[in-house]
Amino acid sequence: MKDNKDKPFFSDMPAWEGRRAERMGQPAFAELEIQVEPPDRQQSVGEGATRVVAPESWSREVDWQQDFRYISREQLFVRKGKELEVSQGDTAQFVPFQTYWPTYDEMQPRQLKWYLFWRTEVRSGHYPDTDLSYLFVYLYELIHGIGWVEPSEGYAQIERVWQAYRERYPKLDIYVREWLYDFALIFHLGEAPVNPPLTKLPRSLSMELKELEWQRKFSAHILELSWDLLRMLIDYEAEKSRYYIEQGRKNLRHYAPKIVTLVDGYLRKAKGSRLLELFVPREKKISRYLFRSAVYDHGQYGRTREITVLPYSEHPPLRAYLTQLVRLTENKLRELDGFKGRLKGVTVEPDIEQLISRYLRNEYAQREAEVAKARMPKVKINVAKLRKLKQESDEVRDMLLSEEALVSEKGQKDIFRKDSVGGDQIPSTRPVQAELDFEHGWQAEEETAVAAESGWPEFQALPAWEETAGLAEQIDPSQLAGAGCPAEEKSRATELPALSSAWHELFVSLSVSQRGMLLSLLNGEGSAERQAIAEQAGSMPELLVDEINNLAMEWLGDLLVDGDEIVAEYRAELRQMLEAGPELV
Repeated sequence: MKDNKDKPFFSDMPAWEGRRAERMGQPAFAELEIQVEPPDRQQSVGEGATRVVAPESWSREVDWQQDFRYISREQLFVRKGKELEVSQGDTAQFVPFQTYWPTYDEMQPRQLKWYLFWRTEVRSGHYPDTDLSYLFVYLYELIHGIGWVEPSEGYAQIERVWQAYRERYPKLDIYVREWLYDFALIFHLGEAPVNPPLTKLPRSLSMELKELEWQRKFSAHILELSWDLLRMLIDYEAEKSRYYIEQGRKNLRHYAPKIVTLVDGYLRKAKGSRLLELFVPREKKISRYLFRSAVYDHGQYGRTREITVLPYSEHPPLRAYLTQLVRLTENKLRELDGFKGRLKGVTVEPDIEQLISRYLRNEYAQREAEVAKARMPKVKINVAKLRKLKQESDEVRDMLLSEEALVSEKGQKDIFRKDSVGGDQIPSTRPVQAELDFEHGWQAEEETAVAAESGWPEFQALPAWEETAGLAEQIDPSQLAGAGCPAEEKSRATELPALSSAWHELFVSLSVSQRGMLLSLLNGEGSAERQAIAEQAGSMPELLVDEINNLAMEWLGDLLVDGDEIVAEYRAELRQMLEAGPELV
């Protein structure tokens, strides 16, 4: 080692000198051996000797999963959310907060202070105005189980905050519907559709929710479809037809969904099965990603769930049947509107075709009657004159009743008059009738007697109500509200309370056939009479009853018909409404 201390290292030696050293018998760098002397023979560092010391052998305990673990943004959000779960926010000033994928790390201290205050208000049932990003942070918390104990409680909180802010932020509808479905799926809360129902399916809605919406609509007590929804279920471009473009746009959009509802009710009555039960598709299993577009830690509930779907909107037999119904409806409307040309290849059962034809004819007849009624001149009634007429009629009636009582007490008084030839006095049994002058009041009894003796043998005093008969004949009696009614009818009218405005609106909303159905049920008539009323309307008794209950729910907030009977608590008001009749119009 000492002999080689002045020679350069192999790293500084050219390659050719290394080979030369090997030929001369000198060891190369790769052949050098490091000798480690025992500790007792090692010299101190201060002596100037150079020594190479091998490192001591030791091992380090490393937990690669713990010490080198990657923490995602979603996991950091959940960890921070659990730390702030019970934090109560003091009164703070609103600070705007708008960002994509909002989390706590994106908030400034003033924004976090406002968020905690706003969250405290929301948990207590108050919903102050705030930015959309704060709402998303709160929804992310609820998704991860922050802020609730029972899953049903978390579901209710998500739905409440959505309903409170959905009008201001319609964008919430796109996300919260999906998240509520995932939440119910994870915690087995059932697949109940999310309220409110959709009148138009947005394009961003997932396939699972679309099929669930179809199932809910076809399973409802009364099938209700809008034209936009029905158009998604047929294989016919109705809006490109010549009839739709030139003339029938309004009629086809109005009547086609009603025809589907009518046929669905008819099939339930005739065959015991509805459209949804006649055309059942095969189940389809799909893998659904949970809480899409949310800051979601998939380590908590998993990334996907396998679900089973019934693809009604993709079922060919159902689409073909609905297409034929729409095409048949268009042909019938073309016929009623006098439009030339018919669609070919329409095949529907004869009884269904007859049902549709009868329904549309009755609808057109009723619409023409309403148009004719609207064109009639409206009669204006002078309420002041009617009130005066009623008062005068009451006075006349009271006077006649008092005269009859007076005659019955004192007997018949004979009035004698002289005969113009013989001078004999002939008793007359004609009673004296007092006369009422509306301007001067009651005439004296002597004036009546003088008039009788003035030479008019056929004279008879007329009561005041006969003088006003001409005016009464020009007025609809239904508008008099009891004028001149008999005493027993007046007493019965005064016993019944006045109908509320809701009953008036209900009566106006009812069609003639619906009123007839109510009267038939009220009188306890049989099924044959109800079937006759429904056939005249081109419908069925069950459909008429369903329509009546829908109107009753709209104006009264309750059902009128339960099964085949009128609800007992509404029988009196209903009879009063039907007997009042045109007075409510």
